[in-house]
Amino acid sequence: MQDKLRVLDSIRNIDFDALDVRLWVIKKSTNSGQHSYRALNASIDGLDDDLISTLRKFFWGLENHIDPIRELSAYSALTVDTDEDRALVHSVEDTDFSTVIAKIRLGADNDPVTDIRQFHNAWALVVEFNLNTHQFYAFSKVKGGWNLKRASTLSSWTFSDGDFKKVEVRNTFSFRDYFDFVAYGQDVFIRDKANYELGLNIREGLEAKRDILVDALEANGIITSVDDLKVAIGTNKTLLRRLVSAEETRYFEDQQFIEDMKNIIAEHEWEIGVDGDGKFVVDENNIDLFLKLINDKRFISLIKKQMVDADRVEIVETVNKSG
Repeated sequence: MQDKLRVLDSIRNIDFDALDVRLWVIKKSTNSGQHSYRALNASIDGLDDDLISTLRKFFWGLENHIDPIRELSAYSALTVDTDEDRALVHSVEDTDFSTVIAKIRLGADNDPVTDIRQFHNAWALVVEFNLNTHQFYAFSKVKGGWNLKRASTLSSWTFSDGDFKKVEVRNTFSFRDYFDFVAYGQDVFIRDKANYELGLNIREGLEAKRDILVDALEANGIITSVDDLKVAIGTNKTLLRRLVSAEETRYFEDQQFIEDMKNIIAEHEWEIGVDGDGKFVVDENNIDLFLKLINDKRFISLIKKQMVDADRVEIVETVNKSG
């Protein structure tokens, strides 16, 4: 992460006040499981300072409100929620965000927003920031999409100089004043993991990898039935994450690891059977345990001496006190 931290430091040296700002309304459609995107250029008047302030808050934080980014971790299938001062880093090319950015880069070839009805069912806002060679694409998910058919039953008033004044809110939109993630160069910096995964179809990516990895387990002689394993995992997001995590560790390719795993299962009498060919019999009753073990995520705690499961593991480097 040292190279990413250096990128973060270089970002902080940019003159944010000099950034040019453009607002894009992103529309999404799905046909036969394939997603396509449109980027509509929205003219903004007087919003530059607010949007730049939101970008600055993403990286620098806001006193007594949001911590600045101090630490970075690589995004992976089993990454847990981030700490308040930590962001996750992922590759732009690993998600649909690269497609969205490509649409934005068409520039004037995109349609402008000229009618309020073009906002109907908007999927996301992306704010583009430019200064010389620096480009940011900041994503804010519109949960549920704007629905222009909904009408408020409330009247909004302001009070100024001793008078109440009615405010017309028919074409008023609410902005969360917070970006979920920001792309810069080839990296995506993520501060809202849930919206990152919601916005970029992480589940669908996991499902696509599911079948590939199950076939890899079969090819390595690890499991008895591909179909049983696929059914057991299904579309369960936690199980999908654990399966895809096996792609990163690839312990299933280490025959000694598999033999050690069999010995541990027998020692503790866990309910994962092995057939006559030495393959694991995995079904919906033991799939959770199998995926934890194939990723080496079950431990004995040093203090409580209890057996625990942990999806997130950080190797502890011991200090050599000799001499």
